[in-house]
Amino acid sequence: MNRIARAGLVFVSLAAFVSAADAPAPFSGTLTPAERDRLGLAALTPAQLAALDAAVAAYSRGEKTAAVQQAVAQATRAAEEKAALALRAAEQQAAAKAQEAEKKAAATAVADYRKKSDPGLVARTLDSLTRKQDEAPRPRFKATVVGEFRGWSGGTYFALTDGQVWRQTGTETYELPPAQNAEVEIYQSANGYWRLAHAGAWITVKRVQ
Repeated sequence: MNRIARAGLVFVSLAAFVSAADAPAPFSGTLTPAERDRLGLAALTPAQLAALDAAVAAYSRGEKTAAVQQAVAQATRAAEEKAALALRAAEQQAAAKAQEAEKKAAATAVADYRKKSDPGLVARTLDSLTRKQDEAPRPRFKATVVGEFRGWSGGTYFALTDGQVWRQTGTETYELPPAQNAEVEIYQSANGYWRLAHAGAWITVKRVQ
């Protein structure tokens, strides 16, 4: 190789080195990580990012070609796909939560129904009501029979000094020596019937006045 050819080769190599040193940094390299994320560039692949840098460089040189438009479209499509994936994940999570809430509500409804339909629960409730009725105080009072009292002999009437009149509903007979102004006790039994008691004996009676 002659001297002129060697000089030309050195000049070309030096020009290429200077051009590479003076070349501006790619567009993506001038951005911070936060700026990349805000612009949706974090989701791009290295190849897509390189294409975007090339498009921006070409645009800055006034070369808005089809390649530039394609790079921009790829970046936009990647950002839209990322947003769609995020939206789909949010919708799936919301649907899962709603389904779980429906399952819990159904389980609670079934449990409540079983409790109400439990024969044992019904029996216990009736037993509790019966005990309350048995334990509740029942009307009971003492009274004086007007005039002569001889006991009872079926359908006997008993006029009391307070104006009440009671009648024997059965046919039982219980004869006593005549007594004036005899004291009797009238009370309501557990089954709701009224009794008239005297001297350890009692009969079922009904008030007629």
